[in-house]
Amino acid sequence: MTKFCLLVSTLVCVAGTLNASDKSPTKILSGKPVATSSRSSTYYDGKGGYAGRSATSGSRTQIYDSTGRPAERITASGDSTQIYDNKGSHAGRTQTSGNTITYYNKNGSFDGRSTTSGNTTIFYDSRGAFSGRSETWGGTTKYYDSQGRPVGSIRP
Repeated sequence: MTKFCLLVSTLVCVAGTLNASDKSPTKILSGKPVATSSRSSTYYDGKGGYAGRSATSGSRTQIYDSTGRPAERITASGDSTQIYDNKGSHAGRTQTSGNTITYYNKNGSFDGRSTTSGNTTIFYDSRGAFSGRSETWGGTTKYYDSQGRPVGSIRP
């Protein structure tokens, strides 16, 4: 019962309105959009509130939450990225092949994938189920969960 309550509270936190101190780009679609971040951008939650930013220098992108605290660091190398949490521990990686990005968790296990066609990206979870999508227009990318609800956006 404790595990169930923890799962439900986690889902409510991610899907519901976040407190200002909890807003972070890493919470948009389970962090998949920032896992391949390679430019300085500003992130917003599903209601348009400020959720954080990214700052890129060379192959390294630092992600900051809405309070300005470091949330994650992305290091790019060729067709892959390495993801590190706010303590510097390895948190996962991505591998890009053509228009598909494959996500792996900190243990190296498959954690989902995304496929891009035109201005639309479709996200799938670790079981292969549809978990959301994004659409890019005029430099702004908007993210939607599996139910079509807006969950965040990125602007340069």
